[in-house]
Amino acid sequence: MRGVLIEGVLPRSIAQDVGLKPGDRLLEVNRRSVRDLLDYRFYTSGEDSLLLLVEKGEGEYWEVEIERDPEEDLGLVLEGIKPRGCGCRCIFCFMDQMPPGMRLSLYFKDDDYRLSFLHGNYITLTNLTGEDWKRLEEQRLSPLYVSVHATDPEVRAFMMGSPRASRGYEDLKRLVSLGIRVHAQIVLCPGINDGPVLEKTLDDLLALYPGVASVALVPVGLTRHREGLFPLEPVTGGYAGRVVEEGHLFRERAVSLVGDPFLYLADEWYLAAGFPLPSRGYYRDFAQLEDGVGMVALFLEGWREAVPSGSVEMETPLLLVTGEAFGPYLRECISSSPWMDKVEVLPVKNGLFGPRVTVAGLLSAGDILRALEEAPQGGVVVPAVMLNENGRFLDDLTPRDVARISGREVRVVDPHPAALVDALAALSRGMTPAK
Repeated sequence: MRGVLIEGVLPRSIAQDVGLKPGDRLLEVNRRSVRDLLDYRFYTSGEDSLLLLVEKGEGEYWEVEIERDPEEDLGLVLEGIKPRGCGCRCIFCFMDQMPPGMRLSLYFKDDDYRLSFLHGNYITLTNLTGEDWKRLEEQRLSPLYVSVHATDPEVRAFMMGSPRASRGYEDLKRLVSLGIRVHAQIVLCPGINDGPVLEKTLDDLLALYPGVASVALVPVGLTRHREGLFPLEPVTGGYAGRVVEEGHLFRERAVSLVGDPFLYLADEWYLAAGFPLPSRGYYRDFAQLEDGVGMVALFLEGWREAVPSGSVEMETPLLLVTGEAFGPYLRECISSSPWMDKVEVLPVKNGLFGPRVTVAGLLSAGDILRALEEAPQGGVVVPAVMLNENGRFLDDLTPRDVARISGREVRVVDPHPAALVDALAALSRGMTPAK
């Protein structure tokens, strides 16, 4: 359907003043077709005179002229972007390792450059059309986040299960030539894209600096649900240690060549190797935070700044639920906090995906309920990262379901350290039921 649906109009806004309503469709801005939210933002940005073509809910067509301060928002709430799916069959794809019987949305693989720009989603560049490239040239959407994995054409095509993936490095160079900044990702699979292949990939990407601004190196994630999939080797502690050492050598070389360490290793490498995490300075501006690079260091820094001194009385003992990977760090934070006598950290084993998956965000309500069977008494605090936008765990249960089944009070908190400190201070005065 042509144009973009107007889902809402803010009260006392320009849009309301000119008679726009939910259910109308925005078709054009200044004679240019509007395909989605990004077009709307691009065509209205910095413009003080706007001519909107709108299809009213009743079928009439309106031309609406608007004069405004360029910084003044029109007050339109437009429908979200319907994401484009991924056509690759990556040998390491986490979505292919999901257990059966879960809600359909968990099996959808998005691969959409618009969502990469808006939300930092990683894209493969394998489904860009001629029209997409024209739009990228016009709007210069930057930065974009690109899954590279290998610059060797044959290795990348094999890893991603798509002949089109062999053009990845050429497409990267094309993006950089348009002035688009790229943050790249490499999922490292032992025996596939490591060794000389990784060395070439890093050198090729560094040659595009500063257009390619950073590279995140993350270990392949393997779940227990890999029946019929390509037999990948898991990351061992020894392997992780070698990757860390080689990564640090490359970072030193990158600094000497371009003045930037360029390469950032995910926290999981250090945890698997049993190495201490780097200090905050290692991560610079945390450009790859969404890829698990620097999350622990950023939390620890925020906690040190936010946690109060002294002692606090707490009426109800609390259990802070987290994943096995972060458990030791959260326990260290609590052990020197005012809540050390009343708050216990509960690292939960992942039964849904298996023991190699240790992050909090991939725990299910069932995993938490099993852990609570053996846990001490107390209220339960779960981080919001475990829930989707509808407030449900991966297995479709809610915090209220966990409270009902476990017979405990459950509270959801923002995992940001300052928010967690505020929540613990409030909980010192008693729990409130899960919603």
